[in-house]
Amino acid sequence: MSSSRSGRGHDERGSVALEVVVLVPILVLVALLTLQLGVAGWSASQTQQAARAAARAQSLGEDPLAAAQGALPGSLEVDKIETTSDSVTLWVRVPRVSPLPTFTVSRDVSMATTP
Repeated sequence: MSSSRSGRGHDERGSVALEVVVLVPILVLVALLTLQLGVAGWSASQTQQAARAAARAQSLGEDPLAAAQGALPGSLEVDKIETTSDSVTLWVRVPRVSPLPTFTVSRDVSMATTP
């Protein structure tokens, strides 16, 4: 009777180990993807603020690129900037913290120029 109990316990330990081996990488991947989405959202918010700063600088006759870079935190950099007479479009590369490919976020801000 005790031999059948120890056999079942051994089989259960093996299946639990297999479940852990399968689930842990999946949970780590889900956590990394969630973190990447959070970083992308934060980057989009910071890009919006930097685009506003660039549009304001342009409306005042100042350098929009310098204003955008100055408004971004140190971990983000301007990837590309396009300006027209009354708008600024800013692209910022999202920092990579997961296996997802790198990508950029962009924001477009319009502001009237002063005469």
